[in-house]
Amino acid sequence: MAETLRIEQDLIQDLLARLSDKSRKGKEAAIEALAVSTEDDDWRPDELIQQGGIKIIRDMLQGKNEHIVYSALQIIIAIADTGETEALIEEGVIASLDAMQDSKNPTIREKVREALTLLQPEVGDAVISKPQDDY
Repeated sequence: MAETLRIEQDLIQDLLARLSDKSRKGKEAAIEALAVSTEDDDWRPDELIQQGGIKIIRDMLQGKNEHIVYSALQIIIAIADTGETEALIEEGVIASLDAMQDSKNPTIREKVREALTLLQPEVGDAVISKPQDDY
């Protein structure tokens, strides 16, 4: 178990380092590998979050390469699907997604809407707590 965890930590660290690399080809392969890994039933974003991966993935949304942007959106959606929306919100992902709503690519626009739906609850879904009144 500890060995598996260490391998996962090393893999995430390597992929995040490649995403920070200047080489476009390295970025594309790394982001795709991360996106594919999220399809595993046992995938959890904990290690990605702990290593600062959300910020790196968020920054990938600003790229010109639509394949990289699409893969980054898949990862963000996968993270949100696990319930880790707070980590995404804290890293400013909603603002980045808002800026992408007018993308010329309809597939990107669809993924952006999907991600925003997961990150922004409907007004009726929001729970508002009220302090108890003292009488």
